[in-house]
Amino acid sequence: MNFRFNLGKATEAACLLLERGGGQMNIMKLVKLIYLPDRLSLDRRNAPICGGDYISMRNGPVTSEVLDLINAGRLIGESDRRWERCVSNRTNHEVKLEEMPSRENLSDAEVGLLDEIWAEHGGKDQWQLVDWCHHHCKEWVPVTNGCAPIAVEQVAMALGKTPQQVNRLRQEAAELNQLDEIFAGA
Repeated sequence: MNFRFNLGKATEAACLLLERGGGQMNIMKLVKLIYLPDRLSLDRRNAPICGGDYISMRNGPVTSEVLDLINAGRLIGESDRRWERCVSNRTNHEVKLEEMPSRENLSDAEVGLLDEIWAEHGGKDQWQLVDWCHHHCKEWVPVTNGCAPIAVEQVAMALGKTPQQVNRLRQEAAELNQLDEIFAGA
């Protein structure tokens, strides 16, 4: 079970990180810097910032939807086009900040978590982040090609949560996903 992906939060988070990185960033670094605050948020708040489908890839864990946004410029079937306006298409393994969106989705606490991850990892290049994730993200499993799913329960267990906490996190994800579906249809 995973929390639903929040495109508005992901766009704002990516843009904040790109801004802190001088307006341009290697895509592998960006996907790691979006995954790590979600992981930290799950540890501290029992909810991610962006959510989505986490996957193990050869170079570590990533959020599948963020990788799709970077590779395709948008998510199929998604009407929100802020990512397309705010983040450039990938060129030579990099993306650029095109337009800073207004902050409508991220809370101050979530921005604080992004800032904390930036302070710890912002100065690392993509390969240093890959190494760090390989050594510190116990939910990641080595894959030689393709990807393997990472359930939020696996992240919670890797963070040292108790079985009761893992079960509660699973229930919260299911409840929030159900609420999102109800309000999305309204």
